[in-house]
Amino acid sequence: MKCPKCGETVGDHDKICQYCSAELFIDTQLAERLFKKKKDPLPDDDKFTRTEKKKHLKRPDLKKFDFHNIKLIAIVVLSLLILVLAVVLIVRSMGSKGEKYAKKAADFIGADFEIASKKLDFKIKQESGYKGFTAVIDYNYVAESDDDLRIDGVTYPEWAVVINTDDENRITEVRYCNFKRIKSDIKGVKKEHTINLDKFNPGTDKSAIDKELDMDPYSIAFTKDGTAYIYRYWYENDSGDEQPVVLTVYYDTKDKLKTYTPQLLFHQYM
Repeated sequence: MKCPKCGETVGDHDKICQYCSAELFIDTQLAERLFKKKKDPLPDDDKFTRTEKKKHLKRPDLKKFDFHNIKLIAIVVLSLLILVLAVVLIVRSMGSKGEKYAKKAADFIGADFEIASKKLDFKIKQESGYKGFTAVIDYNYVAESDDDLRIDGVTYPEWAVVINTDDENRITEVRYCNFKRIKSDIKGVKKEHTINLDKFNPGTDKSAIDKELDMDPYSIAFTKDGTAYIYRYWYENDSGDEQPVVLTVYYDTKDKLKTYTPQLLFHQYM
């Protein structure tokens, strides 16, 4: 018989293969059955049905993206972005409404107030609804926001448009005040040092000054000679103290720089 391990011919009654030292079965038929290598049936064998052949030959499916779910997620994300953008635009429009009204009123500087007021599309009154506002600002007429806020225990409108007139009731000045911006930081914007605009010559375009300042005004005053933008900021002086400053920048009617004036605020003025 043959050794079931190495295949060499050995004696029928040998117990150990002399070639590979494998133990031999006395029952050679049993040995052949146990050690015989059977080939795996191929799909072409008759034993395979048509369905089994398809299963055998079919490659495993790759995971498919669920495009329906991805589409739903994209729609939800896009909807949220649109909602956030809408809220931002609404907040900005509400905050700038007073400034828009002020610019409209400024177009009537020099005109009779009674005539101008009929052409303006916002409510103007002679008396503010806020005593704190009346105590700090002089005016002849005023338009105010519907919403208010409190600063240091005093109630103010979120914004106000002040109109001043001369003895003949002609509009001489329109001023926009943003109390919401003041409330956000009573000291103003933090700067590393005092702002010096001396490097800009008179006639410099406002856009260059805006880039240098990098902050928004809390008040804007319109007159027949031009516009003044008022800012609040603070810096740490040489003594390590916080030094608040009110900065007023004046422009002509073509938004060209005229001059600027910084005013340091000390404790007795705050």
